[in-house]
Amino acid sequence: MENLVEILNKVLSEEIIVYKELLEVIEKKTDILVKGDIKELDKITSEEHNIINKLGKFENLREKVIFNIGHRRGIKETLDVTSLLEIVNEDEREEISRLKDDIVEVLSNIKDRNDLNSSLIKDSLDYISLNLNLLTQNDTELTYGSDKKKSQSPKSLFNKKA
Repeated sequence: MENLVEILNKVLSEEIIVYKELLEVIEKKTDILVKGDIKELDKITSEEHNIINKLGKFENLREKVIFNIGHRRGIKETLDVTSLLEIVNEDEREEISRLKDDIVEVLSNIKDRNDLNSSLIKDSLDYISLNLNLLTQNDTELTYGSDKKKSQSPKSLFNKKA
């Protein structure tokens, strides 16, 4: 049992490191979104994707270790870290609880930063949409003039004849 709990602690510690790495990348992404650098955004998104894949592997490993700890204790149902805390001894509980709290804190920071990034992306898309609408509005909507009939074809950014 001791060995599996030690393995779990190592896995959780590694997860914390990778989550912090993800947070750093997401913070860089915020700066890139503010600058509007599309090439850098593509690179950082790819880096973010690689880190998320790495996290998936750690999560699978953590689930297997927790399952094995529960199995050795005669528990058949699926456990998570919180429910595992109820079946381990006090010394093990303290370390696992500390690591869990660290993960929750980093995840909260990641969520906050992702919310900010989503807002920045939405604002950029709204700005682009507004500009496209302004560029493609009907000619009659843009000028003052007499009530003479004007061409009903909308003004476009592109010239079909070219």
